[in-house]
Amino acid sequence: MSRRDYLKAEIVKVCQKMDQKGFVANHDGNVTVKFDGTLLATPTSESKAAICDELVITLDMKGKKLSGIGKPFSELQVHLAAYNSRPDARAVIHAHSPFATARGLVGKELRPNLPEAIVSIGEVIPVTSFCMPGAPETEELVTNALSISDVFMMPGNGIFSIGDDLEQAWLRLELVEHLCKIESYAAQMGENLVLPSDQKQLLLVKRAKVGLGPQNRNISSSANSESGKNLEDLIASEITKSLIGDNP
Repeated sequence: MSRRDYLKAEIVKVCQKMDQKGFVANHDGNVTVKFDGTLLATPTSESKAAICDELVITLDMKGKKLSGIGKPFSELQVHLAAYNSRPDARAVIHAHSPFATARGLVGKELRPNLPEAIVSIGEVIPVTSFCMPGAPETEELVTNALSISDVFMMPGNGIFSIGDDLEQAWLRLELVEHLCKIESYAAQMGENLVLPSDQKQLLLVKRAKVGLGPQNRNISSSANSESGKNLEDLIASEITKSLIGDNP
C-alpha cells in the first residue's frame, strides 16, 4: 500500500468513527490531511458514513481541487487557516460532537480538571467568537485559537482539532468531547472539582517537557521557541513559590 492509499484509508476510518460515535449527522464534519505538498480531503455534501477511498479528493495548499470526484467543502477556509497558522499540523478534523458543540454555542471555554487531560490537551480549550462560514475574520479567529490550544470550539460550527497525524487529531477531538460530557454530568450532581493552582502548574510543566501544545513547540521561529521556554521557566518559578512561600 502506498502512503497516499494509507492516508485515504485513515480518512475513511476517522469518518466512520465520527459517524458511529454520533459526532456528525447528515453532511456534517470534514477531514483533511497533508500529503506531499497537497491536501487529501473529504468532499462536500457526503455523509461521513458513506466516505470511501474513491471519494477522497486532492487539493493544493490554497484549496484548489487537483483531482477526485467530489467538490471541496465550504469550511475549507478554516482548515487552510489552521495549516497556515500551525505549520506543525499535518491533519485537521471538524465535527459537531454534541457536548463540545453545545458548549461552543453557549460560549463556555473548557478548563480540564482531570490531571491526565491537562497534560494531554492543556489548561484551556478556547471558544472563538461567532462568524459566518467564509467570513474574512475566520483566519484571525483560527490563528488566535491555535496559538492557545490544539483544539477549539466555534459557536454554531462545532469543534476543530489538529494533530501531527490523523490519529492524534482524532484522539484530541474525542477527548475534548468526553471531557465536556463528564463536566456536564458533574454539574448536574454538584459542584465541579477545581484542581489547586500549584498542582495544575506541575502538570503543565510535565506537558511542556514532552513538547505538547503550541507554546512548547518550535513552530515557525526562534521567537516561538523562546516563548515556550519562558513559559516553562515561569511555571517552574510559580511552583517554587507555592512550595516554599515567601520565606527565605
